[in-house]
Amino acid sequence: MSKTLAVGVDLGATRVKAGLVEGDRVVATLVEPLAPEDRTPEGAVERLAATVARLVADRAVAGVGVGVPGVIRHATGVVSQSPNFPAWHDLPLADLLRARLSVPVLLDNDANVVTLGEARYGAGRDAGDFALLTLGSGVGGGLFLGGDVYRGAEGMAGEIGHLVVDPEGPPCGCGGRGCLEQFASFNALRRWVQRDRLFGDLTGAAVQDPDLPERLFQAALAGDERCRSYFDEMGRRLAVTVGGLLNLLNLRLVVLAGGIARAFPAFSPALFAELPGRAFPAVLAAARVVPCALWEDAGILGAAALVLSR
Repeated sequence: MSKTLAVGVDLGATRVKAGLVEGDRVVATLVEPLAPEDRTPEGAVERLAATVARLVADRAVAGVGVGVPGVIRHATGVVSQSPNFPAWHDLPLADLLRARLSVPVLLDNDANVVTLGEARYGAGRDAGDFALLTLGSGVGGGLFLGGDVYRGAEGMAGEIGHLVVDPEGPPCGCGGRGCLEQFASFNALRRWVQRDRLFGDLTGAAVQDPDLPERLFQAALAGDERCRSYFDEMGRRLAVTVGGLLNLLNLRLVVLAGGIARAFPAFSPALFAELPGRAFPAVLAAARVVPCALWEDAGILGAAALVLSR
């Protein structure tokens, strides 16, 4: 069995993306959509196992790592619950996949595997301790401390998106109010666009367009004041959270990943302008806030690293 070949799987809300990893490179990928029947526990196991089998073909691999959104018990490979898969409750996903694939299977939260990928191969390589935020439909996060991902007592450490930046802010899906996720995500951009009726009476495809963040980003760079205001708001709210992380952990690095992080040039001016009022000067002087290096490969490389780092 190869010790340098592993599979990393990034399970999203609508698709599964699997990659064959050799060393620090993704050498083959396979992306498949999730059908409604794939969202049940039984259907998900079947879909994941079939996707991995097609990718691997007749090659020997050291194992399979899987990143899953939700509350994950990393040590046992159990999905306690997942917001994208409400029928999953205490699902022993690693054991079920191991029985189907006959190789070791390791599981972790999706933001944790992105953090591990950036730690081993990306922006966090040789950086020591750092925090990572995934800015996507929502906001996830991970902490890399003492040479490994820090998961906490229940496996839920690093839920940075649910740190409160405005106690009177919009209600959040977690049950709280004013979480960072309500200001630094795709869903936040959608809400602002609908509030301002930016494209007229938005009841259809325009708000759901996956390219909406890129459209707003390009408009902001071109000088559109309304679009610039969205990213300024995002940057200021991020500064509240980033400053708190720097003060709490005295980090020297914060990495921003996920699709919304590609708009870094649009929101970073407000972020950096606000940060001096949110972190101790001595802490801030030694810290960097940077975009990730791996982008779409981060989840695959990090999931594979669960196996390869063992």
